[in-house]
Amino acid sequence: MTHVLQPQATFPRSASSRDARSHTHAAAHVSIAHLHFAHPTQPPLFADLSAVFSAPLTGLIGDNGCGKTTLMKLILGDLTPESGSVVAPERMAHLPQDLGLDREQTLAELCGISEILRALQAVESGEYSPELYEVIGDNWDVEERTLATLATYGFTPATLVDRDNPEAIRALFTRNMRSFSGGEAVIAALASLMVSDPEFILLDEPTNNLDSAAKAQLFETLEALPCPALIISHDRDLLERMNVIAELHADRQGLAHLRIFEGNYSTYRQALDTEQQAAQRRVSEAKNRVRSAHREWVQAQEIISRNMSRVWKDDQPDTILDLAKDASRQAAAKLRGLRVGKQEQAQEAYQNAQDQVRIQEKIYAELSQQPLPAGRKVLELSRVDSARAGSHGTNPQQVSRETFTVQQPAKIDSLHFSPTEANNESQQGTPAEHPEHLILSGPEHLRITGANGSGKTTLLEAIAHAGDADYLSPVQPAYRVDYCIEGAYIPQRIALDPELTLLQSVQRANPGVSEQHLRDQLARLLFRRESVHHKTGELSGGERFRAAVAQVLLADPVPQLLMLDEPTNNLDISSVDWLVQALEAYTGALIVVSHDEDFCRRIRIDRTLAL
Repeated sequence: MTHVLQPQATFPRSASSRDARSHTHAAAHVSIAHLHFAHPTQPPLFADLSAVFSAPLTGLIGDNGCGKTTLMKLILGDLTPESGSVVAPERMAHLPQDLGLDREQTLAELCGISEILRALQAVESGEYSPELYEVIGDNWDVEERTLATLATYGFTPATLVDRDNPEAIRALFTRNMRSFSGGEAVIAALASLMVSDPEFILLDEPTNNLDSAAKAQLFETLEALPCPALIISHDRDLLERMNVIAELHADRQGLAHLRIFEGNYSTYRQALDTEQQAAQRRVSEAKNRVRSAHREWVQAQEIISRNMSRVWKDDQPDTILDLAKDASRQAAAKLRGLRVGKQEQAQEAYQNAQDQVRIQEKIYAELSQQPLPAGRKVLELSRVDSARAGSHGTNPQQVSRETFTVQQPAKIDSLHFSPTEANNESQQGTPAEHPEHLILSGPEHLRITGANGSGKTTLLEAIAHAGDADYLSPVQPAYRVDYCIEGAYIPQRIALDPELTLLQSVQRANPGVSEQHLRDQLARLLFRRESVHHKTGELSGGERFRAAVAQVLLADPVPQLLMLDEPTNNLDISSVDWLVQALEAYTGALIVVSHDEDFCRRIRIDRTLAL
């Protein structure tokens, strides 16, 4: 079996090849059998894992760190199992997590046409050789066709470029992928995958960074796929469109088990809820049987005691007394054995019933918070017009930043975060379309919205780096930051030193806090025992986010301004629930960029800035 990883898939060579796309891939599937795997120096992750993925759309879900991305890497051949087998088609397309957010490749390289473009440039400059013509083949119009394909899939820069300007088109294809927004990079990668004629597609969190229009385009594309797809996602809107839900769930020993549920996410939730209700009933029944068996054991002990006291009275001949004592011992042993056996069986049944009940681990945190006064200015923005942009100096990011000391609060509030149901009422605040001036005061929550590429992350990073005199935005933000208090920023792509352990990383961010306090708090964030010594490079996307949250929220005191860029990316469903409640308890100001409408409906948004 040959695995082909294609973040840089090849666009169709000609119109005829595009029209000849095979529709025979429907029979393609991925099967895993008796898979055993463990990361180095870590306990087993998979043991005897088996499944077949053949549905048109299969959603792979599970808590952060349960092994979803690891399973995908095993299917791709990037990891080798200790035992077991993986059978997969030869032509597989793969979209990894966070593609395009930190990549050096160009758009042409992503689309797989860079060699053709270099050959075309060479011919245009006067070079002639059989090798160049062989590379080009029938693809003299590859730029136009690729551009049209990218535009079809909703890649905004392809729709805005001047089609009559070859230099502008060439410049677009030579742009580094890091120069595009996260959503634009994902759309470009998806487009390249969809036209590469794969037999099977693997996607890891494909809706990360996508605006609503791009999501709608993705949903339409997935519904029209000519081959099966396995999709890791925590996006409920996407999961509702799945044909099958595959769930990875770790047991109490940390071993991940895989179960297949026919239907979409709602069907899966209904089935799981029904199953768990039945499991709870079995636990109650088994507990009653344990109590009953214990009562019978106590009664048996009383019977044995009474019988022994009667038999052991020394008023009978020795021979008869010895026989009676021996018979009494045998009867007592038999009765005791029966009762003990019944008690052990009841206890085993109770333990088995308990093992079927899922325990949703709850996240706790202690936040040393000083409430932000209602009248305190937090942020001041001024809209930047092209005509006015040059009138504010060479570095528009140099702003007034207040440095202040927050008094230690009198007490530490203990907060308990547990999953809650979503609030159906939207709380999006008052939208403001390009206001000239914006001032954020007190514990207000501001959401920054806009289509992919509109400059949301650019503006948020300008706010986050407002106090850095050396920072210069690569692209002019839509607003100049005139004032901003000191705050904490968790970016879209969380950068942690992969060589540091989790504990070391948090210690660096909080040098004045004792190790024991940090370990206690990390345990409340579900990083327990030896897991604090895992390298940050080994953490899942959701675990990295919790680690970043730990660096910020475990500070003493907690920063009074929190800036989040797409915070629900890579978070499992229960972690999103926790984040919602954490933000509800947060007493500072919040600035959030998010395309997750469900998440934004559930948190308090006082104002919305639309770019």
